[in-house]
Amino acid sequence: MMSARLQEEQQQQQPAHSAAVHSSSSLRNRAGENNSPYVRLHAETPVAWQPISAETLALAASQNKPIFLHVGFLADHLCRLTTQDSFSNPTVAAFLNQNFIPVIVDRDERPDLDTIYQNYSEALTATGGWPLNLFLTPELHPIYGGTYWPGPGTEHSLAAERDSNISEEAPHDFLAIARKIQGVWEEQEQNCRKEAFENLHKLQNFAQEGASFEDDNDTRTGTAAAAQPTPPTELGDLDLDQLDEAVDGIAKMFDPENFGFGVRPKFPNPARLSFLLRLRHFPQEVSDIIGDKEVENVTDMAMNTLRKIRDGGLRDHIGAGFMRFSVTSDWSLPHFEKMVGENALLLNVFLDAWLSTSRGLQEKGWRGLSHTDEFADVVFEVADYLSGPIIRKGNGGFVTSEAADSYYRSGDGDKREGAFYLWTRREFDEVVGAGAGENTSSDLASGVAAAYWNVQEHGNIPQDEDIYDEFINQNVLSVNKTVQELSKQFGITVSQVERIIESAKKSLRAHREKSRVRPPVDEKIVVGINGMVISALARTQAATNVVSRPSPMKDYIGIAEEAAKFIRENLWLDGKNGYTGKVLHRFWHDGRASETLAFADDYAFLIEGLLDLHETTSDGQWLEWARQLQDTQTRLFYDSPSSKSESNPPSPRHAYSGGFYSNESQTLSDTILRLKSGMDKSQPSTNAVSASNLFRLGALLDENKYTLQAKETINAFEAEVLQHPWLFNSLLTGVVNHRLGVKKFPAKPDDEDALMNYYQLPRAEARAIIVLWENRDRDGDDTEMRERTTEGPNGKRKADEFDGVTDGLKGKLEDLKI
Repeated sequence: MMSARLQEEQQQQQPAHSAAVHSSSSLRNRAGENNSPYVRLHAETPVAWQPISAETLALAASQNKPIFLHVGFLADHLCRLTTQDSFSNPTVAAFLNQNFIPVIVDRDERPDLDTIYQNYSEALTATGGWPLNLFLTPELHPIYGGTYWPGPGTEHSLAAERDSNISEEAPHDFLAIARKIQGVWEEQEQNCRKEAFENLHKLQNFAQEGASFEDDNDTRTGTAAAAQPTPPTELGDLDLDQLDEAVDGIAKMFDPENFGFGVRPKFPNPARLSFLLRLRHFPQEVSDIIGDKEVENVTDMAMNTLRKIRDGGLRDHIGAGFMRFSVTSDWSLPHFEKMVGENALLLNVFLDAWLSTSRGLQEKGWRGLSHTDEFADVVFEVADYLSGPIIRKGNGGFVTSEAADSYYRSGDGDKREGAFYLWTRREFDEVVGAGAGENTSSDLASGVAAAYWNVQEHGNIPQDEDIYDEFINQNVLSVNKTVQELSKQFGITVSQVERIIESAKKSLRAHREKSRVRPPVDEKIVVGINGMVISALARTQAATNVVSRPSPMKDYIGIAEEAAKFIRENLWLDGKNGYTGKVLHRFWHDGRASETLAFADDYAFLIEGLLDLHETTSDGQWLEWARQLQDTQTRLFYDSPSSKSESNPPSPRHAYSGGFYSNESQTLSDTILRLKSGMDKSQPSTNAVSASNLFRLGALLDENKYTLQAKETINAFEAEVLQHPWLFNSLLTGVVNHRLGVKKFPAKPDDEDALMNYYQLPRAEARAIIVLWENRDRDGDDTEMRERTTEGPNGKRKADEFDGVTDGLKGKLEDLKI
């Protein structure tokens, strides 16, 4: 029985209080030993940071102290504030060192831990994000957690106390919360352990997506627990009808006024946008079910949202790239960090939008793809940004992110959020006016540019969005009017408006580069992120090779190949500790590979990038390496239904229901759950990308084992997709492949028109271009056509939505008065 099992495991895990205990005050800060730039930043703080390791868990058990776990990343504003206001505070540090074992983790280094405890935070408090702060038992069972807690005595903590609706006894800052948890542990340790252990099991049940298995003591509820995996050669109840249901669900979330999905915050959701754009290009069978009119409606949803993202505050209008998300519903105020992976995903989506627009124009007699088409400027801008010196390292790899916070000028004592991107009206006018052309007055130039980007005298950030007075008189640039509207307003020609705006952009960029301090860059070269960039750059050049543009196009494919070679040479290494053959390591930084091995998402996104690279180059080395990586990903992460037997029954770590776990079976602790997700969030789900890769490999290599595995992966999520199809957009593309197959396009190698036509197809279902090469037999008498396949634009991407939270955990808020 579950309760009996729980009590037994609890008894086994009680610490031996007679064990030798040495003072945690003697612990030294070990953050400098880590290879993550974010963790290393904390080497100078007074907190005695420890790594997440067996040694650390043993230390916590021997001292019978809870673990304080901090998960963050370098680019985030609130992570920096937490470091500045709490971890650099001697009082906070002394309290943590005395009463807890402090552990710090970079979310990019350990996405498995981050995902597990994000689930816990969302279930407990209905909030998630970074920083993620948790108090855990020595066995890693969650006692309490949350996101940003203000430092003691800061303006943020005082404001939280003033504005709080909870009781006066409730803690309002980091130190007060830590003291509350320490008191609960001191006074109610057994009860605290019991509740933390129960929390773990609830979290495990909550996380069983795509991992249904039979268990005599299984107390899980809902379709995920009850459903049995569908046989791999069948598709069960999943059909094209689920695409129609997904469209209905997405339409209900759509914001018809400001575009995007939901109210606030607004995330770009590249997977969802990609899915909506694909619907028009799926086989006719899909449109027959959804309806041609509805397909056009959702295409408009995607296009209008992309226009809002293009014109709004998320875009760096005088540089390049997009911020992570918008705080406001109208896309006007961003969180200022730039994530390289998300920019690569958006590049692919904007490329599809451009190709779709051009294709529609061609149907009306237009000449074909042009740099003047809508979205073309965004495609080249983002591609140049990703392949430029800020993001691309000299060794060929791509970095992880640019930070939200920076110094406004060299010599400043404090960093500010968005300092690199914000403008006062006075500074804006001075810079733009000074750069006005010979035939344009400074007042006209600054007036037109200010009206274009909505630059106001007292700033354009509403007061209710600036509760700490951090953005007084500051302006976020976002396009407010069209050039046609400005032409009428100022009585000048459209071409004059365009010249003023272009000149203003150059002046502002030059001034910013000279006078401002660039935000810090997280220089980790993460495998999965690099795979996303490789894919986007390869597709961009393949589609736009024949397109002229005002400035010469970079060799995007060559840049993508250099990144792939760097990863193969430096992160595809011989296995250790029982591994046979080569395995990927998660990231490279400061001259060495991390000790952390790659996760399933690293394999999935790199394989996808290599397939796109192979398609555009016809270079067999990329296809062969993709095959090797796929076989390794399967060996390490695949939950094979064929492995199930009486002697090998299903368990929480091996459900044998198909699909890929995010992490390997052997982990530091069984508390580190094996998650298997098919849901789209800020990035496409690993399983959706993997299923697409497998369909593509099956077509390319003519090997049915890959196609069968793709079908098994989709079937693993049948119950969840049937229940909430709008959260599994990328997997629904796999359903199209499952039902209708992979589409093959034959072409001769000298048929440039056919090849270019293929490269300029927007993504839809997985498909392959079959290049027919002429071969003579040994005697040279007979000529035969043999097939060589090179894979084409396929299905992946994803969005940002989480269904809900489990009940049962929220009572801890009242129990702890937090």
